[in-house]
Amino acid sequence: MVKSCDEVVNVQKLKKNSVTQWDSAQLNNMTYNMYYSRLKNIAINNFEWINLPDTVNERFFELTLFEYGHALFFYDELLGYMALPANLIGLNVYNEPTSYMAFSTNYNKTYSTENAQIVWNNYMHEPSSYIIQAYAQRLYEVERTIDVNIKGQKTPILILADEQQRLTLKNLYMQYDGNEPFIFGNKSLDMSQFSVLKTDAPFVADKLLNYKHALWNECMTYLGLSNSNTDKKERLVEAEATSNVEQIEASRQVMLNARQEACEKINKMFGLNISVQFRVKEVMEIGEIYNPDQDDSRSGIQNI
Repeated sequence: MVKSCDEVVNVQKLKKNSVTQWDSAQLNNMTYNMYYSRLKNIAINNFEWINLPDTVNERFFELTLFEYGHALFFYDELLGYMALPANLIGLNVYNEPTSYMAFSTNYNKTYSTENAQIVWNNYMHEPSSYIIQAYAQRLYEVERTIDVNIKGQKTPILILADEQQRLTLKNLYMQYDGNEPFIFGNKSLDMSQFSVLKTDAPFVADKLLNYKHALWNECMTYLGLSNSNTDKKERLVEAEATSNVEQIEASRQVMLNARQEACEKINKMFGLNISVQFRVKEVMEIGEIYNPDQDDSRSGIQNI
């Protein structure tokens, strides 16, 4: 059935409105996904593997460690050296697996400790994914709270009206919220049928922004990346800076040591010369983390 011109225009208007008028739930999901994606990309790019065989995909290797907490390194007679996800089977006296089921798209094969080497993400044998998800959730919450607080400065109002007036007032509010310079109402609009109450929302976005920076820097410390760990530069004394450097270095070693230990075992088992290092080779010195004569981009404070 062919639609009339008016029907086509109405459908196009609906499509346009669905794109331009953000739904809060959609924006919530987008904000969470944005932070999770940013943090995940940083996490899987932290380590640089040296002398990996060409058949081992470094990105997939780190992605596997991030999501599963371990990866299996082995040699396949047809595909060559591989690093894939694996199910762990059996335990020895140290609660380490005695055999493995390597799997991926179109791949499923069993290996043992005699012909494969497990690579752990850290000494707890845990993935990083759930920690990054927790930080992304908290960052999303504060980011959307900032949005609501800022919006509250623009529209600190509560509209009371009859149910019959709801659609009319909603359309008027959409114009107001959309920064329309003028809002037109027809003669049938009865101003006496609704009232507007000011909610007087306090402005706290600046404090929330500081809190968001603190959350971000805390996550950077977990990932072993230099950060100021404070937004109050004037209060950052040498002892605090030293403590932060030590925390960053400790967090870095948590995951680096597990990978280096796996490299030693892989090289011994397969006669390779694989090594791994943190991509950012040195933690910033105290003076680099905070120097009052430098701007934020040079002092280790990450703008987010």
